[in-house]
Order: sequence, then structure tokens, then C-alpha cells
Amino acid sequence: MIATHTPLRTLITRLKRAGRPCTLLGVGPVSHVVVRAALEACKRHDCPAIFIASRNQVDLRSLGHGYLMGGMDQAAFVALLHETSRTIGFDGPLYVCRDHGGPWQRNVELNGKYPVDRAMAIARESFRADIEAGFNYLHIDPTKCPFPSSRAELCARTVEILEYCEAVRRARGNGAIDYEVGSEDIQGGLTSRQDFEAFLRDLTAALDDAGLPQPTCVVGQTGTLCRMDRNVGRFDWKRTEELAGLAMACGVGFKEHNGDYLSAASCRIHPTIGVTGMNVAPEFGLVETDALLALTELEAKLVREGWLAAGAASNLRPLLLARTFTNSPWPKWMSDEVSQLPREQVERDSAVRLLIARVCGHYVFDLPEFVAARRRLYAHVERFDLVDDADRFVVERVRSAIEFYIRHFRLEGINALV
Repeated sequence: MIATHTPLRTLITRLKRAGRPCTLLGVGPVSHVVVRAALEACKRHDCPAIFIASRNQVDLRSLGHGYLMGGMDQAAFVALLHETSRTIGFDGPLYVCRDHGGPWQRNVELNGKYPVDRAMAIARESFRADIEAGFNYLHIDPTKCPFPSSRAELCARTVEILEYCEAVRRARGNGAIDYEVGSEDIQGGLTSRQDFEAFLRDLTAALDDAGLPQPTCVVGQTGTLCRMDRNVGRFDWKRTEELAGLAMACGVGFKEHNGDYLSAASCRIHPTIGVTGMNVAPEFGLVETDALLALTELEAKLVREGWLAAGAASNLRPLLLARTFTNSPWPKWMSDEVSQLPREQVERDSAVRLLIARVCGHYVFDLPEFVAARRRLYAHVERFDLVDDADRFVVERVRSAIEFYIRHFRLEGINALV
């Protein structure tokens, strides 16, 4: 049974009072395996499970649903998290978070340059579904507007959506919801002190005037940028500490995005400099994909040695290479040097194609042909005792990657404070 919900804001306050500096980890639920691995890791280390889902990943079917796990809406996503928690016996705090909720956050809305009124109406519809399904942390991000927008307009849209969410929450009798505001630029870089401070000042004043709750966290750029299979930015801990201090002075936590692939040294300093939370998503999908590719190498050895007929092999590797090229938004995750190459040139480059497959594998995990290929792969490597349990092999690789952040963010045992 899932524990009674304690708002993250309350948990953060208790951690500060207890003198327990830590950085909360938001896990991108890019696959069933990642969800399972995260819950196992949180159970093992007695810390909260925090899942972040964007609108492109999970949304109403009437709005196009999401690409995760065969196309999930909010209700199905929450049901999956709770069912998986029950299955593995995780009874700690579970936070279901909307990452980058708001207008123009789906590609079709942004690329179609939906008018402000239409985009805002869609955002309200999506947020209502979040609240009805049981999301308890909402990131309100209207910054992807395809039209020129001032800081005042950004603040006004944030306040408008937050006021709407609060009205829905109260009408349903739901408990408190944590809110996150602001957004990192997808191009990375650093948030200027002046812009950050002005945005916080204007927004917190507007929320006070409207009698609305203050956000739990505000997003700021820290120099990080996730591309390919690494962090191509440079984490600036001194500037991050400065921004976190500004947020703290306003009674707001500081949230970092684009945190994938950071070193242990960079992660360990996060709690010390006041980073309240950090999101990691693509890295865990890549770890799962690499685990699958490792199993395909074992299968290939069976074929080379004559134990398995070539025609009987799973062919998961070539399928992964083909489908990630045709069925994933791979240019988004490549460097400019790669994404700007002619598509035909990329298609012929075996090294780049493998990189695309590793980085974007999670986009195709739920294609029926891929599910069938994975099942065959598991059966082959288990039949010849190459691994005892192929599914556990993959889950434990991902769990280990998640535990890396749990350890360095000092999250072990904090459930005792809830």
C-alpha cells in the first residue's frame, strides 16, 4: 500500500531542520524496466520515488497520448506506478510529477504555432487530467511559446495555470500539490542572475497578490546540456550555488534539469551547494539499451559457434538500429554536427547509427516487433545458461545507474523523516 502523501515541500523543510542536505532525484520513466529499477532502488535505500513525465511521454488520448510504454495517458501511468510499487513491496512516498507541463509542450502544438488561447486551453485540459489521475507535483512551463513573449506574460500565464490547478484540486478535495516553475533552455547554458532574480521576484509577488501557494521549486540552468551519450555542457557549481541561494531567499527550492551523465564529483557537491532536486531521464534509457546490446553479443556468439541457427536469432540489434532511425526524434539528441548532416549520410554511417540506437532505444521498446525480439533474445541467452535471468540482468544494470545518484545525492534513509 502506498504511504499517505506528504508534499515535497514538507519533506524538504524536514530535511533542512534535521541537518540532512540532499538532492532529490527525479527519474524519467522511459520504460517499464526503469520504473521497476527505480522503485527497487528506492526500496533498497529507503528514499522517496519521484517520477517525472513530460506531455510528449504521457498525456490524454484525446491530445495524442504519449510515446511511453505503448502510449499511456495519465490514469494508466499512475496505475502502473502503484501496481509496480505493490508488486515489489515499495511502501515509501511516491511522487508522480508532471515535467514540462503547459502550453506548446507537445511537438504538434509548438510546430503548429497554436494561438495562445488554444494552447492555454489544451494545457488546462492536460493539467486537469493530471490532477484527476493523482499527480501530486506539477511543473508549469509556458516558456516554449512560438511567439515573442515578455517576462510579464510568462509570469501571467504561470499564475493563470496555477490558479486553475488549485481550483481543480480544491473542487476535488485533493491534498496539497507541489508546483515547479520556470524552465531550462533546451540549448543549455547558464541562467543569468539578473533574469533569474527578476523572474522569481515578479512571480512570487504575483502569486502572493492572487492568494496562491508559492512554488516548491524553480528551474535554473546550471551549464549542463545532455546530448548524445554524455553531458556536453559544463556544470558551473559556483553559479549554481548562487542561483540556489537566490531561490532559497525567496523560500523556493532550486531544480536542475539536464543532469544526465554528470560525474560523481559533480553529483556529490549538489547537496552541499543547495540544489534541491535534479532530473535524469535519457541516461537510464541508454543504460537499458546497452544492457540489451550486451545480451545480443552473447546471442551472436551462440550463432558463431553453431549452437543457434542464424535464422532463429532474435535480430534485436538490427531491429534497434532500424527503428530508432525511423521511429525516434534522434536529431534532438545528437550534436549539431550530426543532426545537421544529410539524412542519407547519417543512414550510411554505422558508428552514428549505433549511437542513435543507444541514445534513442527507449523510444522503440514498446513496438510489438521489438517486444517479440526481446522475448526471443531472453529465451536464447537463458536456454544456454549465458545468464540466469535476462530480465534481472537488464533491471539490475539500470538499478545500479539509479543507485549512483541516490548515493551521491545522500538520499539513503530519508524516508524516516516523512
